Amino acid sequence: MTGSGAGSRHGNQSNAAASSVALMGAIVTTLASFGTAYLVSRSGSGFAGAFFVSTAVATIAGNSLTLGTPTGLVYFMAKAAKEGASGPLPLITQALKPVALFAVAAGALLFMAAPSFAGWVSADRVAEITTMIRWFSPAVPAWAITASLLGATRGLGSMTPTVVVGQILRPGGQLLLIGLLFARGEPAAWQVGLAWALPVLATLVVAVFFLSRLGGLERSGPSSVPSAEFWAYTRSRAVSTSLSIALERVDVIFVSALIGSEASGVYGALTRYIAAGNFLIFAVAQAASVNLRRALATENFVRAGAVLRQTTSWLILMAWPYFLALAFKPEPLANLLNSEFVADAGILTILAVGMMVSAAAGPIDVTLLMLGKSRLSLVGIAAAITTDIALLFVLAPRYGLVGAAVAWALSVAVQNALATFFVYRTAKLHVIGRAWVVAALATLAAVVPVAFLAPNQILGLVIIALVGGGILGATVWRLRSLFGFGQTLLVGANQPPDHIGEGGL
Repeated sequence: MTGSGAGSRHGNQSNAAASSVALMGAIVTTLASFGTAYLVSRSGSGFAGAFFVSTAVATIAGNSLTLGTPTGLVYFMAKAAKEGASGPLPLITQALKPVALFAVAAGALLFMAAPSFAGWVSADRVAEITTMIRWFSPAVPAWAITASLLGATRGLGSMTPTVVVGQILRPGGQLLLIGLLFARGEPAAWQVGLAWALPVLATLVVAVFFLSRLGGLERSGPSSVPSAEFWAYTRSRAVSTSLSIALERVDVIFVSALIGSEASGVYGALTRYIAAGNFLIFAVAQAASVNLRRALATENFVRAGAVLRQTTSWLILMAWPYFLALAFKPEPLANLLNSEFVADAGILTILAVGMMVSAAAGPIDVTLLMLGKSRLSLVGIAAAITTDIALLFVLAPRYGLVGAAVAWALSVAVQNALATFFVYRTAKLHVIGRAWVVAALATLAAVVPVAFLAPNQILGLVIIALVGGGILGATVWRLRSLFGFGQTLLVGANQPPDHIGEGGL
């Protein structure tokens, strides 16, 4: 994507402003995600499983049906909005027509197919899953159209609408409405479905408002971008976006089908802790993307390698302590959601190790994309999904949630291993360096002994954060020149990948 987008009637948003807004959005999304998981878990793992399966279906459908248009609108908006061109509206209309058509058709299909799908994924929660998916189905076209409109606002130079709509209003509204329902007692499935869908429908209106404020409804003739050119560019991104969101969400659906709704409820709730850490990895990787793009565009592979290795060392220093805490103290975290989940809390250890592998690989997939190898990135994502689903069928029926967690962790390893191989083969770039080794050893030395000795309670997590974090912080400060703190290799980026912030609850 372009780093700046087209000129809007208010000008491009600065990287600092965009980064601040994005951080606020990430915090709200994370809190809303945990809050919603907590509320639905209070009704038991079976109801939670029905909810997480239903939201996974709606989320995958909504993001996939954007057909790659958010990226296309960002990329081509500069051409459409420049002086003397057609203006933004013809390009936006050109993109939205097929999105609206396919999304409305898909929403209707989901409504009709809900009973059959519910019967496949669950034996005891068919009515609840059917009801929720049917209430979610009108939100699917609204989700897809909103995501496309937000791509247009990014193309017009502002990150704010994406964050406000996709990361604050929608998840915050869902948490508020679902919270009100649970405050009154145990809500029915249709009430939860309506509470989840209403904010999605409302944010479509807000997205149109933002688009109008940014000049997105202006036109002066037919689209300046030929339709064939637009769809040729967006086609590969459509597949990539679909596969990426599927990799994040599809496992909870298969867990329900292979093990049961109660298992998927536990799995869906506990993986909220993993998603929170993933926001951190995304934020750091996104900050690196601008400088990676600049260095690789000029074939400055020495600088690109320095950015890659420095970013990866930062990821280890920031993400590993969090995931090590999850790995060593999963029980008190599971108990925060529901005491019934404690028996399966061990899956957090497996999932956390998988995310540590991802952090250790650094922004490797971003690097692959910056090298212009989007097809190779697709190969990695497709291989990861194939690995995950295949291993789910093999491991989940026999080993339960442990098998599902192993399947997912291995799929993450496969994606990162392939991306690492492709990047090295293409540009001889890699993440391993002195800073990588020191970061890994320093983090393990600071956190692991404290985690072993701390009590297996919330107090233990506080001790890990204070003592382990303090030791690591002091070590990093002494070695700050090694890790490049105070240097300016990295700057914030104001254009996130299309599915980030669109994951929903």
